[in-house]
Amino acid sequence: MTRVIVVLGAGLAGTPIAHYLLKHLAAKVVGGLKVILVSPNTHFFANIPSVRAILPDMIPESKIFIPIAPAFAHYPAGRFEFVVGKAEQLDPGSNSVTIRENNDGVRQINYDDIVIATGSAFKEGMPLKNLSTTEETKQTLLAWSERIKAAKSIVVAGAGATGVEIAGELGQEYATAGTKEITLVADGELPLAGKYKQDVRETVKRELEKLGVKVVVNSKVSAVTEGSGAKEQTTVQLTTVGSSTTKTSLKTDLLLPTYGITPNTAFVPAELLDARGLIKQTPLLRAEGYDNVFVVGDAGNIEEPSGQHADVQAAHVVKLIEAHVLGESAGKPVDEYKPNPKIGAGWSLGRKKGTGQMGNMRLWGWVIVYFKSKTLGLDKYDGIVKGERTLLQNSW
Repeated sequence: MTRVIVVLGAGLAGTPIAHYLLKHLAAKVVGGLKVILVSPNTHFFANIPSVRAILPDMIPESKIFIPIAPAFAHYPAGRFEFVVGKAEQLDPGSNSVTIRENNDGVRQINYDDIVIATGSAFKEGMPLKNLSTTEETKQTLLAWSERIKAAKSIVVAGAGATGVEIAGELGQEYATAGTKEITLVADGELPLAGKYKQDVRETVKRELEKLGVKVVVNSKVSAVTEGSGAKEQTTVQLTTVGSSTTKTSLKTDLLLPTYGITPNTAFVPAELLDARGLIKQTPLLRAEGYDNVFVVGDAGNIEEPSGQHADVQAAHVVKLIEAHVLGESAGKPVDEYKPNPKIGAGWSLGRKKGTGQMGNMRLWGWVIVYFKSKTLGLDKYDGIVKGERTLLQNSW
């Protein structure tokens, strides 16, 4: 009997996983293997460059939205199926998942194994990750681009990785030329999380200020009052974070929220989730209590959400799936997944600036410019969708 593996999510983790199973595992499975890839999006969204794509006329739509189905068309029909829809309910006890298709049909899929790679979404409906459908993501991204184009002043709320990168893009394009006022609001004493080195965070603040970005620290957005007329500005109330609480306000044409992401796990039974809504992962990248429910990327709780972590987990989980499916014939057992405790990260600050940290060392800016800031990885995504590579691995 044909073995069925369902992959939920066609992003940085799910797309390469589906390709790997079809290319490297299918022919080894006695009775055959069918991979069913499920996603509400018809196109792969290159979300890392979205910090630049949200600005008007910076990246062509065709570069960040890549059709998924054509990349799998060469696989035999009996081995692969692409279901355009969203998981509504997982029932791991009966090995089934209910899918709400984009045409509003409801379908129950029975599986032998399932991979959950559904990722996460930004709060406030920001198109920095996929929204409910490709069309909605395209339309929302375009709408934000138009709002940025019209605004004379912009406040970026949230100084994590996404916030500092968007502020860098806005700074390079507008603040340096004096055409728009750009402000970044950070809830810490410096941009980025406190786990990063002080001099790295200081470098981010300094480089953003060189681009003309005003950086407001130790502050959180506590209230927003939208302007009532076309020419009336939005009022952003800030509350100071620290021993004493004070309140100030900013007037701006546009507030761009970049704080907080939520995992796409609403379809998962509550007992499999932690308090944050993340799936509780075992060191073998399974959901607790289920040997055939694999979890990778932002939906799981073994590592903090990031494209880099999703990529490394995907490369490990395909070996775990192969060993699980083939049993002893797969060769030596696959080790447990061990998150790398060392920090490795880089942040683009426009096309010509950047900084990063590797272990306890601050990386030179030119390293980040060369490897990230210039293209934000746009040259990799076509190969990822085709199954030729992953974000970090040149061959797949």
